[in-house]
Amino acid sequence: MKTLIASIISLLMILSFSAGIAEEKKIKFRGNNSPDEFKPLQITISPDLLKVDKALELKLKYKVAKEFAVKNDQNSKKKKKIKYRGNAKTIYKNYANSVVFLYNPTKGKESLGAGFLVDKSGVILTNWHVTNGAKEIFVWPLPKEGAVETEVLFKDIDPYFGSVLAENKGQDLALVKVSGLAPSAKVVELGNNEDVSIGDTVYAIGHPNGLPWSFTLGTVSQIRKNKKWTYEGKYEDKSEHLATVIQTQTPISPGNSGGPLFGDSGKIVGINTWGADGQNLNFAVAVDHAKEFIKANPNITKVNTVDAVIKKDYPNAKTDDYNKNGVIDTWYVDDDKNGKIDLGFIDDDENGFVEGTLIDKDEDGVWELLVLDNNENGKSDLAYLDEDNDGKFDVKAHDYDEDGKWDKFEDLVKS
Repeated sequence: MKTLIASIISLLMILSFSAGIAEEKKIKFRGNNSPDEFKPLQITISPDLLKVDKALELKLKYKVAKEFAVKNDQNSKKKKKIKYRGNAKTIYKNYANSVVFLYNPTKGKESLGAGFLVDKSGVILTNWHVTNGAKEIFVWPLPKEGAVETEVLFKDIDPYFGSVLAENKGQDLALVKVSGLAPSAKVVELGNNEDVSIGDTVYAIGHPNGLPWSFTLGTVSQIRKNKKWTYEGKYEDKSEHLATVIQTQTPISPGNSGGPLFGDSGKIVGINTWGADGQNLNFAVAVDHAKEFIKANPNITKVNTVDAVIKKDYPNAKTDDYNKNGVIDTWYVDDDKNGKIDLGFIDDDENGFVEGTLIDKDEDGVWELLVLDNNENGKSDLAYLDEDNDGKFDVKAHDYDEDGKWDKFEDLVKS
């Protein structure tokens, strides 16, 4: 956050505006001099705004994952060589680092699985029967080349910790959030149910029987709508599921669950879910279910939560209910701890996410800069500057593609 603030402040030194007068957007200007009396109120945070906790009790148990994987490794069978065709090599090369290795260490529910990146903020899609009610699970991204053997993976590479954000038990889907993945990890593109037909070649990346990042392919045998299936044993007494599924000949074993099923275009057409040993019957939940599931949880991709930005970094921030409706929406901070307010945060729509950051660089009681993140994805897209310190914004800056560079400046001063 401090790096972000530093970059924001540097904007004060470089902002200059080009010609062209635009209509001034009216913004509620929040006075820097905080009220004498604040009335701290409990802000309502959506329950699915979970952070990745460094769960020490899980970290101590990661050796269990190794033992479990090695045991499954010993039970794996030799696979018949399949001649790759079409876009197979390209798909693996482009998307292997989008796939992660998952392990649920919950006692009595231990399981291996796969998942794949669906949002740059670290959101991973997998199966419900992989997370199975857990709060956190282990996450391993693709190791360096030559380090994908099971023993090497678990022996030498510490796991990340993923927080389970949401589960859809009925369609066997789950969303996990992890922080710190390499920038090179690609977000996969979700296709549509119409992108796949009987006879198409499809491709899977997963970890069958604990063998990391195995790549297989096969043919779509059938599309089955409203298919019912059940799990028994460690998935409670009996779990029932219903979804449109893709029946394929693509080999799927324990450890493939939750991994991506690609079409020839490289887009995801399904989520590999279960297979019948020895019968060449394998099933993937159709991708449209996943898209609906993600759409039903819109907050999972937003990163600047009040919890993450303010309660974590500025626990002593003064609060204000600017809209006078009983919900805290503004925070004031003395960042350099000299007794003067120099930083402010705004949650204007009161949904638990910070949309605006205010800067008073010279601490004279007037905000010089307001930077906005309108779509709440953690990237600044709009800024307002008060050049002459008169309490009115003079310059408006746009970053349309959110690449960190301002694309357009507007003069808001009426001639």
